[in-house]
Order: sequence, then structure tokens, then C-alpha cells
Amino acid sequence: MVYGFIIHTVGPPGGGEPCRVLYQRLFSCRFVDEQHRMDEHFLEKETVSRKEQMADVARQVESQCLLRRQLSARPTADFTAHVPEETVSLHEEDVGVLGLPAGAPFLQEVTVLWVGVHALGFSLICDPHENLTLGEMTLRMMVKYLLETLRLLTHSSNTILRADKVELTLDKFIPQGALLFLSHQAVQALEKELSGSMTL
Repeated sequence: MVYGFIIHTVGPPGGGEPCRVLYQRLFSCRFVDEQHRMDEHFLEKETVSRKEQMADVARQVESQCLLRRQLSARPTADFTAHVPEETVSLHEEDVGVLGLPAGAPFLQEVTVLWVGVHALGFSLICDPHENLTLGEMTLRMMVKYLLETLRLLTHSSNTILRADKVELTLDKFIPQGALLFLSHQAVQALEKELSGSMTL
């Protein structure tokens, strides 16, 4: 199962700009036991705590992404340019897996799948026993459509997010935090549906 999804900034290699979470989606019911799910005060405090934990995950992903980029032979400009209009071709250093042990930052162990596209990072926080191949495939497909909802501002790490489109994409690909096994025909139908909705 999926615990959460984050869109965050990824600074240039050697840069000192702090990582910022631009969008996050918590499937919070997966973190809370049954006896606390109806306690509104507890859930409010839990939501604040989870947001801090998501920010921690984003920083750890950024660190790994920047390290991989520094070790690659690609020029820095490849990672700091605007999100292009054409389809993005991901390289090996643009995709990664990060295992976080229990207590850092969640009480339980989690696995983070991430994709870096220029100055943006997309992270999927999963159960450690999740199908990572399916998770990576799903994340790649989501990034393809989410990039159509994002516009980087000139010389800035600020991003204009179409939150409604992000929510729609997540609801289609990981409804209630569940990864879907999709046939080729189902993927095509989903792509057609999403492509139509993105233009609205």
C-alpha cells in the first residue's frame, strides 16, 4: 500500500536553497490505529506530525537525488532547466529507491520511490513489502501526466500547481493508496481519460 505522495523541490547540485514541499497527499488512515480514528483532536495533531515527516522524507530524497546527479556525467543545466513541453526522457540518475528504517522519520519502516525532473522531485512513500516494480511504473506514469499540470517560473524554484489535476491523477492511479495492476488496454483507457481532463 501507499502511505503518501509528495511533490517537492530539488535544488541544483552544490546549491544552498532549502527543499520545499509543494504538494502532499497523505493516506493518513494507514498511519492511525482503529481506536484513534474517531478522535478529531488526535487526528489534527497527527496530521501536523505527518506533514513534518513528509518534509523530512522530501529532504532525504533531495539529498539522494543531488548526490546521484553530482556523480553523473550530465551537465548541471540538464537538472535546472524548465520542465519541457515535450515528453521527458528519464535517465538512471533521475529515478531511485530509498529505504527508511523504523523511526526515521516514521515509526514503521517505509520504502520511498522517487523521480527527479529538473528542479522537481516526485516521491511515493510505500509499505516496504509493496511491489516496487509496479510502484515505479505507476510513479513514472503519474509523473508523465503531472508534468502537464506544472509550470516552473523563470529563475525560481516556485511552482504553480493545479491541485485539482494532481488529485485527479492520484485518484486514478492510486485510489485510497492502493497500487493497481493495469492491463495494457486499461492503461490506454486511463491515459485517454486523463489526457482529456488535463486540457479542461
